[in-house]
Amino acid sequence: MPLRLLASLVLLLLVGCPAAPSELSTTVIGRCSYTGPQSKLAECKDYLGAWKVADSEKDCGDLKGTFVGGTVCTPPVTLGFCVFATSPAQNRTYIASDNVSKCSGARTGCELFGGGKWNPSSLCGGANDEIVVLENAFQEPKKVCFTPDAGEPRAPNATGQVCVWESIHGSTEENRSFRTDARCENSRGGRPYYPKDADARFGMPDSRRTDQVYLAEEAWVRAQINSSSCVCCHSAAAPNGASIFDVDRDGSLANQLTDRGIAHGSGLVNSIPLGGFPPEVNNGFEKSDLVHPDFSVFLSTDPARMKRFWVKEQEHRNLTAATFEGVPDGFGPLSEQRDYQPSACAGGEGIAADGTITWGKGRARYVYVLEVGSKAPTVFPNLDVPVGTRWRLDVPHDGTPLVSQSVKYGVVPDGLRQKVPASGSPAALVSGQQYYLYVTADVMLPITRCLFTAP
Repeated sequence: MPLRLLASLVLLLLVGCPAAPSELSTTVIGRCSYTGPQSKLAECKDYLGAWKVADSEKDCGDLKGTFVGGTVCTPPVTLGFCVFATSPAQNRTYIASDNVSKCSGARTGCELFGGGKWNPSSLCGGANDEIVVLENAFQEPKKVCFTPDAGEPRAPNATGQVCVWESIHGSTEENRSFRTDARCENSRGGRPYYPKDADARFGMPDSRRTDQVYLAEEAWVRAQINSSSCVCCHSAAAPNGASIFDVDRDGSLANQLTDRGIAHGSGLVNSIPLGGFPPEVNNGFEKSDLVHPDFSVFLSTDPARMKRFWVKEQEHRNLTAATFEGVPDGFGPLSEQRDYQPSACAGGEGIAADGTITWGKGRARYVYVLEVGSKAPTVFPNLDVPVGTRWRLDVPHDGTPLVSQSVKYGVVPDGLRQKVPASGSPAALVSGQQYYLYVTADVMLPITRCLFTAP
């Protein structure tokens, strides 16, 4: 799903940003100093409120950091801090750096991908900073094609070439390796990658390791994953160690996953918010999507077979739909943004009679006008143009983002791209009718998202 803008991730701002968190607890459990897995900068996290010491130490250990109990972070210089205060176990995470080129990415990582509330220091403009992405903006992934080496099977098409989307959810031909046929560094750019240990269940005895039928099916699942971009983060191809599960690791594949991971595999919890390519452009591989929400999160040329493997694991663990009632799906801002319910514009945002578009404090790379009731646009390739999109204007990844009131509805300035409609002008707005204005500083980084009435 996109967002190369950080080889990491991000969340909600300004109109519709998370409500200001409740006050941080004065109960101090400790702090953790570490190098941020996404920012690659020095970070320091405070554990406050209902955290238990043992849980704080484990969390810090997962970050490969140093834990000190009973005290908070006091970095001498900082870009700001990210607050997570919506649950009793609270965190405050500082970016301990003076590299101001990282201000945008810090806010993006906190709010878009972390779901927190960013508090910039004076280095990053204090409370007056605007939402803007000036470098590393998202680029739509590309499909690469090549002729297989001598002795390798040709692809089943007219040219015999293998074609692969170098993207999250991209897949190569069945029985080939994505990590060989595509560049993982391009594919990892659409999601935050960080190493993480397998579930504790992995270390427990498993009688199925002697069941040859089970092992053969597990080997097929591994091969399917190896043909998809999942292998870039969940195998030895990951630069700093696999994240949660490793298809190259000996022993049980399923036991490396948490219960929620199994539910994603079985389709008990759908993975629609992650997005996905249709199988006809993805070498026959498909996953849970708008058409087949109950498919597995794991890409497969035989989705029914893939689902069966994980359903059996679900039954083995006695997991049911009731197990996950009220439990977040695990996709954080991807789900929250897609399901966001806009309210009326309250700060003068909207479209004037002459077509001039006004949005909030930020510089835009994407400007959408949608029908009321439309889902919010999120990630490439299938959720970035939701049903009900009347007009979408794009700034190229290397172009200069737009300031408010610099464009008019239906008018495409030189150097910009109109994605919707594909040609011609959008339908005129009807006076007195309400529409949904959605303006973002980059993919998944909204500036304004509210309902306005056409004059």
